[in-house]
Amino acid sequence: MAYGIMVNPRKVLKPVSRYIYGHFTEHLGRCIYGGIYEEGSPLSDERGFRKDVLEAVKRIKVPILRWPGGNFVSNYHWEDGIGPKDQRPVRFDLAWQQEETNRFGTDEFIEYCREIGAEPYICVNLGTGTLDEALHWLEYCNGKGNTYYANLRRKYGHPEPYNVKFWGIGNEMYGEWQVGHMTADEYARAAKEYAKWMKVFDPSIKTIAVGCDDPEWNLKVLNVAGGVIDYISYHFYTGSEDYYQTVSTVYLLKERLMGVKKLIDMSSAPRKGEIKIVLDEWNVWYRVMDNKLEEPYDLKDGIFACGVLLLLQRMSDIVPIANLAQLVNALGAIHTEKNGLYLTPVYKAFELIVNHSGEKLVETRVETETYDVEGVMFFAKIPFSITNVPYLDATATISEDGKRLYIGVVNYKKEEEIRCPVKVEGLGRKEAKAFILTGSSVDAKNTMERPNVVDITVENLTVDSEFVYTFRPFSCTVIEVELS
Repeated sequence: MAYGIMVNPRKVLKPVSRYIYGHFTEHLGRCIYGGIYEEGSPLSDERGFRKDVLEAVKRIKVPILRWPGGNFVSNYHWEDGIGPKDQRPVRFDLAWQQEETNRFGTDEFIEYCREIGAEPYICVNLGTGTLDEALHWLEYCNGKGNTYYANLRRKYGHPEPYNVKFWGIGNEMYGEWQVGHMTADEYARAAKEYAKWMKVFDPSIKTIAVGCDDPEWNLKVLNVAGGVIDYISYHFYTGSEDYYQTVSTVYLLKERLMGVKKLIDMSSAPRKGEIKIVLDEWNVWYRVMDNKLEEPYDLKDGIFACGVLLLLQRMSDIVPIANLAQLVNALGAIHTEKNGLYLTPVYKAFELIVNHSGEKLVETRVETETYDVEGVMFFAKIPFSITNVPYLDATATISEDGKRLYIGVVNYKKEEEIRCPVKVEGLGRKEAKAFILTGSSVDAKNTMERPNVVDITVENLTVDSEFVYTFRPFSCTVIEVELS
């Protein structure tokens, strides 16, 4: 079969949600302490924020940031993390078996979000927490009146409400690894109560219920709580030493997300047409099982991430929010040391796609050879089989003003380049740039000593309504063109 890409920039299909480029920070390993926050470091500002990390985070324009967990949240009491830092209690975290100093709490998180321009997304404790505790947290963040927790926020130096819009109702409550885990019946009732009463206090918020791979769990949650929740979450971790087993799971993820969408449509939820999916944890994770989870990402993992981001551009009407797990060190896109940092291939995927994509999806068709793959999902150890996996995939977007076209292309083929005809309706002869993420091999890594082994290169080219471009093996390329 021949290869080919056809793009019609005049046919806008739908907007692309900016929230698909979100991230996640959990009190896990060195994600918070020693990651985004390190008091006393010469690399930190007066607030304790690592300046080098801030700079890197701003470069990928993080639109939404999830916190504080993750498994951590099911044993987290938010009032431990407010007020004078030297008076905050040190607690033992059951999830990751480490001491939590609580020196980074709600006010620090909100300030960090404001600094990087991200929408805060807070997950509440359904493990050892209570409905009262969740309501008090919401009041502390969003309260405008003369009430106790709104006044407590003012007392601690924050007179204006934070107006936190997104609230997760627990984390992975289906799993026995979760403190206070529940049956589907128990969780569905709890999610309904939490979402209902939190919206009584602040009707403007959006609530995210816990979803998973179990269709019975998801249907129960949707049927019981579907009248008051706005989203149902899904988590996806993948990875294998085998290149094709890893990158092919972009399409396994697509199947899983469409499966959740079908359950939403099947449910008896009165608002089922409005309920969307939040992919609020996704990444490659299979190598490291200690309590730091500092996965050594390679180019293969970055190519997978590129594929997911292009997939989410196409699916953002169904999945309008996604959060890479995680931002720094622990499964981190960014890796820090005492004297600096380096940016992993997964970070480079975000740097490429976030900075070279538009706000509107346009019609794109791809002709490609395909392959079949079999593998085993990392966590559940469930075998999977995917047929007709494309070697070449593409998504095209245009800027909000319609003046710039971006053609994002992944060549998953490991063995060879792909020489591909590209047709762009009504383009005409133009100067363009190609931004290319690739490296010397699929297992190439960045390190402190060699931080640019995997990087984005730029190539100038001339394009027309029909042109041919050679996509390098195991690469992601964005061709960026100014339109008339």
